[in-house]
Amino acid sequence: MKKILLSLATVAVMFSCGTTQKEVSIKSIAGEWNIVTVDGKVLAPAEEIPFIGFNIADTLVYGSTGCNQLTGTLNADAETGTIDFSALGSTRRMCADMQTEETVLGALARVKSFNIATDGKLQLLDADKKTVVELELRK
Repeated sequence: MKKILLSLATVAVMFSCGTTQKEVSIKSIAGEWNIVTVDGKVLAPAEEIPFIGFNIADTLVYGSTGCNQLTGTLNADAETGTIDFSALGSTRRMCADMQTEETVLGALARVKSFNIATDGKLQLLDADKKTVVELELRK
């Protein structure tokens, strides 16, 4: 029995070393991030590049869906890795292509947590820890 438990512990340690996450702090998400993918698919071109910005000092979230502007209070906790976009407000102008808008807003509504991948991309995850939105830091 001890050998089985030791083997399981060894396997768990080996797999944990291959993690795709970095140590995450609220400061690590500061700045503006371009939305690269939603549900694993690259977004269709929009009027402007969809992005999310995090102003840590003022605890604000802002950005663009590619059409309308987003704004709200940053509600995130690095210790638990949780983030909540349910209180975001948005402008309401009509755009030629509303598909990207609907895709981005629908995805953000499902986000429950976040992490930073080893490649530096910010991942927004759903309740099942599946990546819903992937973002790259703006340069």
